[in-house]
Amino acid sequence: MRQKEQALKENGMAAIGIGAMIIFIALILVAAVASTIIIKTAEELQQRAEATGDDTRDEISGKIQLVGAYVSDDNAAGNAADEITLIVQLSAGSDTTLLSNMDWFIVCDGGAGTSDVNTDDFDGVATDLDGTLLTVGSSVNAGETFLVPIDTSTNCQPGVGDEQELRVIIDGGGETYAQLHYNSVDNGDTIV
Repeated sequence: MRQKEQALKENGMAAIGIGAMIIFIALILVAAVASTIIIKTAEELQQRAEATGDDTRDEISGKIQLVGAYVSDDNAAGNAADEITLIVQLSAGSDTTLLSNMDWFIVCDGGAGTSDVNTDDFDGVATDLDGTLLTVGSSVNAGETFLVPIDTSTNCQPGVGDEQELRVIIDGGGETYAQLHYNSVDNGDTIV
């Protein structure tokens, strides 16, 4: 019997198919990595935007609005103010805030080219509009108007013609600035 020899022919078609499959898989992997990076970047940007928005909201809405200020007690000689009273309210959109987180300070001329500072917080001195003392450790809500008496008899006692810088700062919130002008220091005279 005679054996037939068959010649094996080389077929190059399979090599092209495997190459195309490798390229296809590589493209899928590159697309997956790129989409992961894009999603991660978008997530980080969203978190930063939310944090910035929260900080901005706290800075704008988390502050005190100075409605007015007046001399509430002049000294015996009638030439200086022993106490001034601020009429303030927590701005709209603010979170409920403890009085102990609200600080004020007044900067004034200390004489001889130096400055003096009078500072304290609202806790224990703030009152309702009717004069009822707000309890120590209490809080106020947005839009709530109240009074804050400030003793000026020891530091930064203002006289007629004086100007003082007042700042009210809420811990974790905004800052309010006002310039106090003392055209008169009689009881009830406005200074803002």
